[in-house]
Amino acid sequence: MLDVVLNYKNLLENLNTYIEESKFKKEHIIKELGVSRATFYNKLKKRSFSVSEMVKLSTLLFPEDVKAMEIKQALERSREDSAAGRVLEHKSVIADARKRVSR
Repeated sequence: MLDVVLNYKNLLENLNTYIEESKFKKEHIIKELGVSRATFYNKLKKRSFSVSEMVKLSTLLFPEDVKAMEIKQALERSREDSAAGRVLEHKSVIADARKRVSR
C-alpha cells in the first residue's frame, strides 16, 4: 500500500513533466478526463486530481506499465484459483473454445 501512495505522490508531483513528455496533447488528456480546460489547469496547478482521475492519467501516460500490472494481477489470480482448486479440465476448455469458434 505504501508503494501505491509513493507512486501516486510521485505521479502528482511530476505530472506536468509526464504530460509534456507524453505523446498526447493536453487537449486530448483534458477530453479523456472529462473536465473543462480551466478545471484541468486548476487541478494541475493545485495538484488536486481525484483518485479516479489519477487512474485515468496513469493509464494514458503509462499504458505499458498499466498493461504489465494487469497481467501480473491476472497471473496472481490464476495462481490463487489453481491453489484453491478452481480449475477446469482440459476437455471442457477445448469444448467451450470449439463452441465459440463455430458460432
